[in-house]
Amino acid sequence: MKRKVLLFGILLGTLNFLSTALRGDWTPSNGPWSGTVMDLLANGSNLFAATRGGGVFRSTDGGGTWNSANNGLTNLYVNTLLSSGSSLFAGTTTTYGGSGGGLFRSMDNGATWVLRNTGLTSVHVNCLAASGSNLFAGTDYDGGSGGVFLSTNNGDNWTQVSAGLPVDHVVALAASGASLFAGTTGNGVYLSTDNGASWNAVNNGLANLTINALLASTPNIFAGTGGGGVFLSTDNGNSWTAVNSGLTNQVVYSLAGSSPTLYAGTSDGVFRTTDNGNSWTQVDSGLTNRYIYSLEVDGKNVFAGTFGAGVFRSQNNGGIWTWSSTGIKAGDIRSFASHDNSVFVGTGGGGVFRSTDNGASWQNVGVNNEWVYSMAAHPNGTGVTLLAGTMGDGIFRSTDDGATWAQSNSGITVPLIWSMALIPNGNQQDLFAGSWGGGVFISTDDGLSWTAGGVIQGAPLIASIVNHNNYVFVASWSSGVFRSSDHGQSFVPVNTGITNPFVNSLWVNGNYLFAGTGGGIFLSTDDGNSWTPINNGLTSSGFYSFIDSATNVFAGAASNDIDPGGVYLTTDFGSTWSPVSPGLANRNIRSFVIRNGNLFAGTYGGGLWQRPLSEMIPTPTPTPTPTATPTPSATPTVTPTPTPTVT
Repeated sequence: MKRKVLLFGILLGTLNFLSTALRGDWTPSNGPWSGTVMDLLANGSNLFAATRGGGVFRSTDGGGTWNSANNGLTNLYVNTLLSSGSSLFAGTTTTYGGSGGGLFRSMDNGATWVLRNTGLTSVHVNCLAASGSNLFAGTDYDGGSGGVFLSTNNGDNWTQVSAGLPVDHVVALAASGASLFAGTTGNGVYLSTDNGASWNAVNNGLANLTINALLASTPNIFAGTGGGGVFLSTDNGNSWTAVNSGLTNQVVYSLAGSSPTLYAGTSDGVFRTTDNGNSWTQVDSGLTNRYIYSLEVDGKNVFAGTFGAGVFRSQNNGGIWTWSSTGIKAGDIRSFASHDNSVFVGTGGGGVFRSTDNGASWQNVGVNNEWVYSMAAHPNGTGVTLLAGTMGDGIFRSTDDGATWAQSNSGITVPLIWSMALIPNGNQQDLFAGSWGGGVFISTDDGLSWTAGGVIQGAPLIASIVNHNNYVFVASWSSGVFRSSDHGQSFVPVNTGITNPFVNSLWVNGNYLFAGTGGGIFLSTDDGNSWTPINNGLTSSGFYSFIDSATNVFAGAASNDIDPGGVYLTTDFGSTWSPVSPGLANRNIRSFVIRNGNLFAGTYGGGLWQRPLSEMIPTPTPTPTPTATPTPSATPTVTPTPTPTVT
């Protein structure tokens, strides 16, 4: 009997495995490699990177290549890393869709992680520090009481130690001997000399109380601030002195090194001092992204974690930097454009990437502004012109398949471009660009010059633009959908039935107009005159993207602490939706493109993922062809043969 049960179990497991293998899941694309790196940690021969949306990555070759180290890490939005003895800790956040936030511990160099939250009343962990066998976690208020927590048993249990701290928002910690310093946002620095049992403000001389980073290099304590540069204390925090000579950018996100050589990561690159901050020199040759969120020094190697572009490495004390992010799947994939054999990706912080092999590999192709939130491929008569809409530098234009780019902002009055679309106009297609703060801009000459469209009242951001039945529709944040009947010269609101005015995306399939909002999906079949909610089967509410394959429509949802996000499919124009997200580690979906029979989904912080359409779109069941009933033929009459008489 037991043998039969065992055999049945093996058979059932085999069938389940085959079912999964045949069904298939989403898989990460081989690039683009990028992401926001919140923290860096050198630990022996290993280098770890904490990313916002991609989890933890580990390099064993000095940053040359990276591999994900997320087994057991149920939250991929990682703020901070700490090594203590043989243990590695990762502090995660509950923001942007992380589930199961808090503290994770690894006892095997990041191969596996286990949640260690016992006693934590806030699971939004910003920073970590160790002092001997004591571990400290600085947290945010997230519905529970935040502040500082202490563990005396390697993270198994935590106790709140925030007496004297006026705020729950602790963003930086540094230990120096028996002293523990806590940096806050708006309240400066606090000091505890009794393992957090009590705290006192130590802000004498601090001209800026927004603390982003703390660094202890005995006997010196350094504080990096959000606008006041770097401050130095040589008397255990009793007094502070600004040390900013040569520090031309004073928004300091990170500090690393040891006295007298330190590095400061700012919103305008990396600065180095060799005299404890008395003088600073900018050292950012080779940095294509200058928002430096994290720094780590390992011998002569210096590593910089950026806001959106991954990791850069310097092997000569910051003299020259090279991009060093191969394998980091944590990009913010915002937009796509494609033509012929090329597909382009616009990222938040990493610039533009191009693939000429249907997504099998990707190469960065420049654009001086790394924040590319929209793209378009516009036929120009002899080829294709590429347009990239950026946040801060307007529009860039390329006529050589992305090899070179030039700004093209004639007529653009607001350089924050969020959306782009090709809109038919007689025998040509005009370019429309939606901005943040300036409405819509229109180009009739292949993007060389632009004119402002009609006023769109109460619409601070134009998130999406589509054409349908000779109307131009735009989606806005806070004011719903607007329609133009004169090619963008004037707009009127068309929101009857839309109950959520934050419209992120629009899509047209045949006579069906879809609107993705912060409160579900709405459908119009009468050119926007009326809308109907179509949310049957949806478990998420915020939708940022659509795409279709024939009459099959896919919708991409954002994830957060309430909504699971992911990809949904309708085969009946929104009457019902089905989730098609198995295998997606990051379900915060921002963009789609279809290439070579594969659906590519761009995520916020989790890079690019792909899945064959054939695994998601159900195969139509053929209708049986009725078999014709044969017409009965006449039955022949058999004449019996007389039996001969035997004589």
